[in-house]
Amino acid sequence: MRRALIAATAALALAPAAAAAQEHHGAEPHAGAISIGYAAFGPAFADVLAGDSIRWANHSVRRHDVAAVDGSFNSGVLGARASFSQTFTTAGDVAYYCTIHPFMRGVVGVHELLMDGPAEPAVPGRPFPVGGRSALAAGTPITIEADEGAGYAPVATTSALQDGTFAADVRLRAAAQVRAVAGAAASPPVRLLVVDRAVAATARTRRGRSRVRVRVTPPGHGGMVMLQLRLRERFGWWPVRHAELDHQGRATFSVRAPGRVRARVVLTLADGATPLAVSPEVRIGR
Repeated sequence: MRRALIAATAALALAPAAAAAQEHHGAEPHAGAISIGYAAFGPAFADVLAGDSIRWANHSVRRHDVAAVDGSFNSGVLGARASFSQTFTTAGDVAYYCTIHPFMRGVVGVHELLMDGPAEPAVPGRPFPVGGRSALAAGTPITIEADEGAGYAPVATTSALQDGTFAADVRLRAAAQVRAVAGAAASPPVRLLVVDRAVAATARTRRGRSRVRVRVTPPGHGGMVMLQLRLRERFGWWPVRHAELDHQGRATFSVRAPGRVRARVVLTLADGATPLAVSPEVRIGR
C-alpha cells in the first residue's frame, strides 16, 4: 500500500502546490523527525500516532520542500538547515514528495495504535511486558495479537489508559510479529525475539568474601542479572546485587555472606526485576 502511494506521488508530482504552511525553526516537541538529504528523505517511511507531529529538517545544501500528494500541506521552499513541522490527526497513509525534485518521495503512516519496539528478547513461556501508545478513548479494549508463523492470534487483552498508553504481559514460545488491535484499528507489527537463555553460576569463598561468576548463554543479547540469597530472616530469596552482562554474557558478584547460605542468579529484563531465567543454586560463605 505504501509503495503504491509513493508510485502515485510521481504521477502527481507536477500538480499545483497547496498554500505554504508555516515554517518552524524552534525546538518544539515532536513525535518523529525526518531528514531531507541531497536526493532522498530519510527515513522514507515513518509511523506516528494520530495527533503526533513530524519535523522535516533540510540537512543538504539544496533547496527542497515537502508537499502532501493530496494537497493537505506544503512547506514552501526550505533552504539549508530550515525545517518544517506538520501534525497528523487522521489515521491513514499520507504520501508526500518534494515538488522541486519530484523523485524524492515518502509516506507517513498515521495510526490509532502504536506498539513500542522491544529493547530485549523474551524467554519462551515466561511473561514479557509489551505496550505502546493509543489515540483511542480511555477504557477502549485492546487485544495483543502475535504471529509465530501460523497467522495472528490473541495472546493478551488490555485497555487504553487515561494517559494514552497501554500495557500487557505476553507469553510466547517462538519469535513473533506482535501487534495491538482495537476494532478496525491495528498497529504496525513489531518483531519480538524469543531466545531460550540459560544461566550458570559458580561460587568460591575466600577470606570471608564470596565471588559468584555468572555466564548466560547464548550471550549476544545483553541483559541484567541479580544475585539472590536465601535468607531465613527475610523469609525467602532476597536480592543483594545487580550487574550488567558483558558482550560475552558474563558477570561477577562479590559479596560477604552472612554465614553459609544458598545463592542463585536471576536473569532479568532491563528493569532489574522481571525474571527471565534462573540459575541452579550454589553455596557461598562459611
